[in-house]
Amino acid sequence: MISTKMTTQNDIKTDAPFWVGDCYVDPETGRIQRDGHEQKIEPKAMAVLACLAQNSGHVVTRDQIEETAWAGVVVGYDSLASAIIKLRKAFNDDSRKPRVIETVPKKGYRLIAPVCSAEGGITPENVSLEDEPVAVPAMQNRRKLFALVLIVLLAIPGLLLFIDKSPENRDIAVVSKPKPAIAVLPFKNLSNDTEQEYFSDGITADLITDLSKLSGLSVIARNSVFTYKNTDVDVREVGKELGVNYILEGSIRKAGNQVRISARLIDTSNSYNVWAERFDGTLDNVFGFQDEVTSKIISSLEIRLTDKDRTRLAHKYSNSIEAYDMFLHGWQNLWLSSREGVLRARDDFRKAIDLDNSFARAYANLALTYIYDHMHGWSDESDQALQQAHVYADRAIAIDPELPQVHWVKGFADIFSRDYQKALRQAERSIELDPNFADGYGLLGNILNYAGKPRQAALEMQKAMRLNPRHPFIYKVIYGEILFNQRDYDNAIENFTLALDSNPEIEESRLWLAAALAHVGRVDDASWQLEQIRMAGSDLSLERIERVVPFKDPEQRKHLIDGLYKAGLVH
Repeated sequence: MISTKMTTQNDIKTDAPFWVGDCYVDPETGRIQRDGHEQKIEPKAMAVLACLAQNSGHVVTRDQIEETAWAGVVVGYDSLASAIIKLRKAFNDDSRKPRVIETVPKKGYRLIAPVCSAEGGITPENVSLEDEPVAVPAMQNRRKLFALVLIVLLAIPGLLLFIDKSPENRDIAVVSKPKPAIAVLPFKNLSNDTEQEYFSDGITADLITDLSKLSGLSVIARNSVFTYKNTDVDVREVGKELGVNYILEGSIRKAGNQVRISARLIDTSNSYNVWAERFDGTLDNVFGFQDEVTSKIISSLEIRLTDKDRTRLAHKYSNSIEAYDMFLHGWQNLWLSSREGVLRARDDFRKAIDLDNSFARAYANLALTYIYDHMHGWSDESDQALQQAHVYADRAIAIDPELPQVHWVKGFADIFSRDYQKALRQAERSIELDPNFADGYGLLGNILNYAGKPRQAALEMQKAMRLNPRHPFIYKVIYGEILFNQRDYDNAIENFTLALDSNPEIEESRLWLAAALAHVGRVDDASWQLEQIRMAGSDLSLERIERVVPFKDPEQRKHLIDGLYKAGLVH
């Protein structure tokens, strides 16, 4: 009989068969066998199992597992959870009473069943997954603690006679619970006028922003949820896809100054309504509705607010509903990411500021339109455009320094001014103000990449993508640039191509794609990408690219320029 004690790290080879309890695991074929029955599992689930087996008896963090099983690939929250579910199904394991894989809240996973190598025909005698797993020291300590707790519990009836029941002695022990996760699906526009889409989209985005300010709640970012716009969804499936416990959905009907907004919070585990609310009133009171929804969610999910949370929630964008309405128009146009859309957005933000000259978000987004101008060379005054961006970003921060978005825009402008330390401080400040701010981590990755630290940049970008699993095309552009700087051209090309599939007008993606294609010898394809940029009317020259692309490391700049030169850009 072999010993059934837990193996230590690296006792198991990932490419050789091994035993988990009395289950025979063959990584090469993806099979798990027991009592003549066979289960076939996918390669990624097998890679997760192998990682856990190599560290059996020890907690393995989510990051450690993802780095092993998905090396070099960015994955969403649900990928690992899905693999764990498949493994538990294959082992007939119960997450509530685990015999094989134990979830350790806020830490990771642990393989608690006995593990041994199957090489040389070794078989585990008298070991079954129906039996209690062999205890490692930590588990033995836990049993001793349980016995002690049991003794105390049995003594409680007598002790209660002597305990002071004053408030100071109540609620002594607080059990920490995992942070609930929520997705706000795009509110449906029930108005007869399709032009009102901007309003329903804006209300959705603002609810996401308000909820993201809560440190006790995980919130899926805007772009991930907007992939479900105009689709009929199964909340349970969406819950699994996005890895959330709750979904907020609703509808908006706007007619003149009157508005009706309905909303309901749904538990994704059973599709039951936690609460439902309807608001009828005028546009002037729409901020009150947003506050009420946020308040209901805080109450329903028993979220404890910190002092910082309360301060964040107290901030309003504007006291003018007309300015807010114009801001939403501009926001919709800005998302087009085209020259025409950005210019229309600039007019909208200026009108919003005319209506409310203390509207910080409008100043910040106005600054963003000038950053885009500088990036793409859309005007003959590129440097002046960047200066203007700084002016408006500074104004936004002066008005409301507690808004994460204003620091994000300032950090974005700082990159193009080559002030990397200031840019880093602004990105970090935006994340401090909003722990769920995926774009903040994206900006951090962008800054680190241009500052000559692509490996560190990749880690921050992966955090952004996890927070925003259905991220916008710009995430793929930034991640592609990071991969390009690591000489991983194939994956860089894939990311740039996916970005262009989402938005063919994104010049930045075409430019870097051309350089990547040229570096792998696909010169004709690279030249075609450059021609597409010229046809769009942008100023395409090596001199402008060297001047505008904010590289700190001269070697990185040379790397990009060499690729573009190979693609046929010679001036």
